[in-house]
Amino acid sequence: MGRWSDRAGAVSSDDATAADWEAALDQKAEYDFSYALGVSAVVYGWAPVMMDVARVLQTSVVAPQTNGQAPLNQFGPITRLWDWRDRSYTTANNDTLYLQAWLDLAEGPMVIEVPPIPDRYWIVQVVDMYTESVVDVCNATVGNHAEAVAIALEGSSEPFPADVPVHRSRTPYVWLAGRLGVTGPADVPAAVELQRQFRLTPLAHYPDGPVPPEPIEVEEAPEVEFPQGIEWFHRLDAVLRANPLDSAAPVVDQLAAIGIGSGRRLTDNQLGALNQAFIDGSAIIRDAAMFSATPVNGWNWEFNAGRYGHDYLARAAINMNSIGLNVPERAIYPKRYVDDQNEQLHGARTYTWTVPAEMPVNVEVGGFWSVTMYDAVDRFMVENELGRQKIGSMTDHLVRNDDGSLTIHISYERPTDTTRAANWLPAPQDEFMLQVRLYEPEPHVLDGTYELPQVIRTD
Repeated sequence: MGRWSDRAGAVSSDDATAADWEAALDQKAEYDFSYALGVSAVVYGWAPVMMDVARVLQTSVVAPQTNGQAPLNQFGPITRLWDWRDRSYTTANNDTLYLQAWLDLAEGPMVIEVPPIPDRYWIVQVVDMYTESVVDVCNATVGNHAEAVAIALEGSSEPFPADVPVHRSRTPYVWLAGRLGVTGPADVPAAVELQRQFRLTPLAHYPDGPVPPEPIEVEEAPEVEFPQGIEWFHRLDAVLRANPLDSAAPVVDQLAAIGIGSGRRLTDNQLGALNQAFIDGSAIIRDAAMFSATPVNGWNWEFNAGRYGHDYLARAAINMNSIGLNVPERAIYPKRYVDDQNEQLHGARTYTWTVPAEMPVNVEVGGFWSVTMYDAVDRFMVENELGRQKIGSMTDHLVRNDDGSLTIHISYERPTDTTRAANWLPAPQDEFMLQVRLYEPEPHVLDGTYELPQVIRTD
């Protein structure tokens, strides 16, 4: 069904009665009002719907699996580095082993127990259903010794052990996104052994909860199917009902006119408006996702990830790129779609990117860096002949320049020169994007003045 502005001209005062004309105007007003509310709903609801889709996908199993799936309130480990095969989340990293869980705090508080983790980057990021940060449990915040942290729903009144700090979520559903840095394939078994030592225990059973079951071996991650059109609005209605926010009432209450939270039956005219609103709202978010936040020297920096407040478009755009992004103090993810000439990055061209010998990350708490290749359209990693998804401080056999800097060569075709081939980051044949990760960035990175080098087109 097209826009009313495209078809209202079918009724003219020359050949229609006044009643027909008035009815057409009423229909146009209904359409336009529903369309406007629909676009607002798409922007507001993009992140929580993404979270709900991920929650259902990741918990739709009866036992933990090695692809990250697990029932509610249980950890699901991912026991290999994710790559081009994995399409559960956009812009997943190829640097860490994931360890994730979805909590239902309506059933009671949960305690996260972390083993001692010396000499390794690690984090258990806790976010609510609106991707707002609840807490980051990591080396930089609690140290490398064993730790127990409780997660509870706001307003709950259970007593907690004196030695267990409590952090509260606005929403009953909560995502735990754990990450363990690995130096390469040979380091994966050690990281997997650490995964096994994490515990999730209901507060009522702490500290004597059962040892979790050994996860079932599953190779590939599940592929997400994101709802479209009217189905997306049904999903939004469900997630807002399950995770209400009093602070969002001025926005959400308006959506009752299009059935969100009210169960109101919509006309065909309204349904057509919402279908168009989903298309256009998605395009607005996609445009913001390409050039979101703060551009510096061609790289787009997102300094408000995990703390969006009422900036719903930033929340939607950031999550379209990378669901549940870390707060910048723990990791920051500058990305770019264009080269130094402000033209779209494309595999038909060649590029170089030269980074300094010392990147601004705090190695004392496990900090490191990488740059990863993604397709520009779907933002997943890409298959290539080398099997290389990223280059970074953990990558072996790179050839550095005399001053310690590193020149990375980016192209679809493999370079013929030996040094360039050693530092080759394979690109797809078509458009692509690059995303840098600075894990545990130095403080001066966070004020927006630090500049990553340009990506230089060389062909």
